Amino acid sequence: MRGVQASITAQFLALIRALGDLLPEAPGFSDPVAAQMLSPAWRAMVERARARLPVSPYPFWARRGMAVFNQFRTVALDRAIAEALPIQQLVILGAGFDGRAYRLAGLRDTRVFEVDHPGTQAVKIGRAAGLTPQAREIRHVGMDFTTDDLAERLPAAGLDPTRPTFWLWEGVTMYLTACDVAKTMSRAASVSAAGSRMALTYFARSVHNSFERFSVAVWAMLIGEPLRCAFDGPELHSLAFSVGWSMLSDTGIEDWKAEFGPGVALSPHEVGIQWDERIWAGCVRAESGP
Repeated sequence: MRGVQASITAQFLALIRALGDLLPEAPGFSDPVAAQMLSPAWRAMVERARARLPVSPYPFWARRGMAVFNQFRTVALDRAIAEALPIQQLVILGAGFDGRAYRLAGLRDTRVFEVDHPGTQAVKIGRAAGLTPQAREIRHVGMDFTTDDLAERLPAAGLDPTRPTFWLWEGVTMYLTACDVAKTMSRAASVSAAGSRMALTYFARSVHNSFERFSVAVWAMLIGEPLRCAFDGPELHSLAFSVGWSMLSDTGIEDWKAEFGPGVALSPHEVGIQWDERIWAGCVRAESGP
């Protein structure tokens, strides 16, 4: 993040979701609000892609494999939310240009808290002004995960620690240190009532794609959003347990494809570094909440 500008990675993900909505490949994927989150220039790119259909909507620099991976990731997280319904409170950590509060009908009785850096948040609020929320209410909470206290900011914004909360943390942990990840999970647990859940994405340590990992790391540093951490499964499970969470599942692209998209052709080479990104899901331990 540089200054008060919106995150470059958040904007890029909104772009590939908008392009993917034109010609979805992962069964169940749909994001009709993503284009509204884009700048006018990037929105025009989506309209040009729409005019080229049924030719692939992705420009040469936006690899199809990575885009389809993100469709699968979106569907997997949407399903995790759907399985937890009804949800009284949904906290989206590092919300970026996430459109779930505007597109998931199951959130009609849910108060959504979107937590993010104030720069990205200000841009998102402006671009989403013309959209009608599906959620009962959206509250925006500006904070920096490395310096601000989640357990202070969210209750001050109206989060009720006596009611169950679903915590969604997509595409963020890899940009934080392991200590900041642990601190955030710990503070979330401290204001989570029994029945609360969390779903987060993380990079798994891997010996594969070493050159690509280096290339992506350099690119991330150049745009001011360096990659800072990865976990192996047991390490993350242990960390989560130590700060108040019990694991429910830990899945990756091969699991998602087998469950709801076995016919979609996708390989590690096409996807690149994100092939090693996984979704960890857990519930708060009874003794950890308020």
